[in-house]
Amino acid sequence: MEPDLRLLWDGITHPRWAIGTLLQTIAKHVERDFSGREHLDWEIIKAIRAFWDKPLILKGIVNVEDALKAKSMGVDGIILSNHGGRQLDGTISPLRVLERIREAVGYSMVIMIDGGFRRGTDVLKAVALGADCTFIGRPFNYAASIGGYSGVIHAIKLLKSELYTDLGLLGVNTIGDLNTQYLERI
Repeated sequence: MEPDLRLLWDGITHPRWAIGTLLQTIAKHVERDFSGREHLDWEIIKAIRAFWDKPLILKGIVNVEDALKAKSMGVDGIILSNHGGRQLDGTISPLRVLERIREAVGYSMVIMIDGGFRRGTDVLKAVALGADCTFIGRPFNYAASIGGYSGVIHAIKLLKSELYTDLGLLGVNTIGDLNTQYLERI
């Protein structure tokens, strides 16, 4: 199908369809260019970066070398993740490598993290070690399954309250004031 005014109008009046179609097109492009490969590699990331001029986030980083490689390829942000420990149960916890990765890539790259974060203190530890964002999944899934939308809102309020209480107990005014001096290494 060649782009025309009708296609443009359909995209404007049906944004969900347009986004879905765009994502399918990208997936087909990647599949066409990289079919037959057994796994993703840095050449695929390089090709995606060349094709995609919007912010690019790469998930699954668990070591300094990969973080630096992603940065050198123009990746805008990384998600430190061992995919919940389900697929990679013997690998290092993302929290254990966070500080080293932040030191290596500096602050020119966004660092996000997931993997077992449940409470306000979990979030504060990650921020103190250099995370810009912490993903919390399971508590909100539980809240949604029990209480639906209002359950999730309640869980968000609980987490927010925990964060403010924990900051106060540390004697810290804002989350941006956190650093490693607030952590005890054991």
